[in-house]
Amino acid sequence: MDYRTENKDSFKVVGLSVSTTVQGAGNDVPPVWGDFLKRYKEIKNYIGGMKNYGVCFETDKKACKFRYIACAEVSEFENIPESMIMAEVDSSKYAVFTHKGKLEGLNETYGEITQFMLKSGLKQKNFWFEFYDQKYRGDKPESEFEIWVAIE
Repeated sequence: MDYRTENKDSFKVVGLSVSTTVQGAGNDVPPVWGDFLKRYKEIKNYIGGMKNYGVCFETDKKACKFRYIACAEVSEFENIPESMIMAEVDSSKYAVFTHKGKLEGLNETYGEITQFMLKSGLKQKNFWFEFYDQKYRGDKPESEFEIWVAIE
């Protein structure tokens, strides 16, 4: 599987979240994105452009549970819109992968990443994020976005 490594400084995000599992994410995450995309303009201090994140913090490794935040990067935590949360993503070294194509293939991409991580000897931390920029075209075949997996 193709990947690159990058170091990224810590960054702040504001958005809407859901607690889910690997098995439930396909049903739980899309409605959060729908709500977030309707409301992201309410976020003050938004570092704009065509950049959004799906930040994931593992909450129970054994049960494959994590908190998913559909979010935007902000310069500071002020005037957080009602029902939105804030989070800081730690600086880290990352293994960066690209998902290409429709979202229906995302589980397959994550499965390949999981298998790659197990075989590669890279040690994964308990957070990762999806990075959506201008290459993301919704659920279209030419769409792509990156998956940044924090590693030690």
